[in-house]
Parts: sequence; structure tokens; C-alpha cells
Amino acid sequence: MLFHDEQPLLESLKNILYAAGYDVIEAADSDQATQILEREQIDVLVTDTHLNGAENTGMLNFVGDDGYGIDVIILTSHPELELVRRLIDAGVYDLITKPFHSYELLLSINRAIEKRKLMARSRELQLDMEKKIKEKTLSLRLRNQEKQQLLISTIRSLVSALEAKDKYTEGHSRRVADNASLVAQTLGFTSFDIEEIHLAGLFHDIGKIGIAESVLNKKGQLSPDEYNLIKTHPLISQKIVEQVPQFKRISRIIRHHHEFFDGNGYPDGLQGQQIPIGARIMTICDAYDAMTSDRSYRPALSDSRALGIIERNAGTQFDPDLVKIFLRMKGAGN
Repeated sequence: MLFHDEQPLLESLKNILYAAGYDVIEAADSDQATQILEREQIDVLVTDTHLNGAENTGMLNFVGDDGYGIDVIILTSHPELELVRRLIDAGVYDLITKPFHSYELLLSINRAIEKRKLMARSRELQLDMEKKIKEKTLSLRLRNQEKQQLLISTIRSLVSALEAKDKYTEGHSRRVADNASLVAQTLGFTSFDIEEIHLAGLFHDIGKIGIAESVLNKKGQLSPDEYNLIKTHPLISQKIVEQVPQFKRISRIIRHHHEFFDGNGYPDGLQGQQIPIGARIMTICDAYDAMTSDRSYRPALSDSRALGIIERNAGTQFDPDLVKIFLRMKGAGN
């Protein structure tokens, strides 16, 4: 559905979407948009941050509060950080800065629709699992191997959706999860705790699905506002993961995987033993994989250089005891 009060832009958007094969319903004001939402099955809402000279956050709140489950794509000429934060809180899917290319809009809409299908399938799987658990009185921890594999498959699908959005993170979550599991094994964790560490690794960056691709794939240095936006992703990840009751514990690992051992990390500035050990493990594995992978702003570092940086930051960014274990695991420690 298109919700806009600028007729020339509205006509242009309609032509783009019709040409791409989409069915389009337009609305010129919030009353008309509300009526359409109540009677039609809408997949994506495209609107502007400012309509009729006023900020258009009321429609976002209406869509969110009434549980329509519709992804909202925002067009804006004024992408200020405070506005972006409010839009994230309101659940906006993507933010597109005007003027924009039709390819950018179509790509965002297509991914929003694919995400909607994926989340719907995920909800079906979750409901199916809950039903089977009640019928067979299984443990709430889903110890049954068959259902664990079904759940992990759902997680991998969501991670794939993120990697489709950010080409530079392809395989990143899996590698972080694998390395974190090896560290946990070395520390003598139980098989259940190792599995939780692995799941946290797979899911730790899923919040980036809510960050605009223009920021995720920026080739140059991020501005302070863009960096602050990136720093919201652990909180978004936690919010997504907590929707699954069985993932309450791993959500703490995910929330704190960018905390620094000396307290200079984010989002909460925890330090030392205040940081969950799973998050301290994840911090090292995440940094290592990021450094040894190609990114939009630089090529991959060599393994030895990355390990050297980790060693130099033991006690500041990283838990020094875990650094020793990680270096030995990589064949670089004594």
C-alpha cells in the first residue's frame, strides 16, 4: 500500500510498482489508510516521514499497536539520527533517502515481502513445535533432537535473510558460532551450555536486519550518527530472540557481545565478570572473524595480524584469560 500526499511522487511510485508486477493500493490520508488496512490484506506499507507538513509517526504506531504485522518502508528527505531512532522503536523495516533509484525501492520491498513470508513460516514452525511439546509433555528446553534441528533450521533461515541484506557478513554468524563453541568446549562447558553458545553465535547479529543497507555496506568511515545507529543492533537482536521463550538465556549473551572487559563497550558499559562469560567468548570470536573477513571499508587482515591485535587488547577489549585460550586454540599461544 502507498500512503502519500504528493500526487506526482505517488504516481511515480505506482508506475514503478505496477511495472514490477505488484498490486498497489494508494491512500492520501491516514483515515483512508486505516480503512484500507481494516479491509485489505496488505504486505508492505510505503509512506513518508512528513505528510501535509507534519511528521507521520501516527500511522506507524497504528500499524504496530493494532498488530497488523506489516513491514513499513519510510521515504525521507531528512534522515536525522533522532528520527531514525524513533522509527526503529516504531518497528520500521527500512529507511530510504530521497531522491532514490527505483531499484533501491524495489529491492527493499522484495526483501520486506520475503522477510514477511519467512517470519510467517517461523511462526508456523514455533506454533507447531509448541503443540507437539504439549502433546508429548516434552521439556521446555526442547531437548528432543528432532525438534532442536527444526528450530536450528529456522534460525539459519533468519540468518540467511540478514546475509542477503548485508553481503559482507555471509557466513560470519556460522563461523563465530563454531569458534565460540570450541572455546566453550575447551572451558569444559556442558553440552547444553555449548549448544546455547552456538545458538547465540548464530543469532548475535540478527538485529542488523533492522539497519539500513546504506549504513551496513558503506565503503567509507561511518559518521558518528551512523555508528550510533549500528550500536543499536545488539538491542534489536535481543528483542527478536526474546520472542522465543526458550531463548531468554541466550538473549543476554547476544545483548552484551559488544561489551568491553574494561567497561568501554556497549550497550550497558559492563566490565569484567559483570559481562556474561558467553558474551565475553562471543566478543573475541566476533572480532576475530570480522578482522579476517573482507568488509566494505577494508580487505581481510591476515590470521597472524588479527591474533596479534586480539593479544594486544587483552584486558581492555577482551577477557585476558579467554584470550590465552583462544590464542592456544588458534595455535598462536604458549
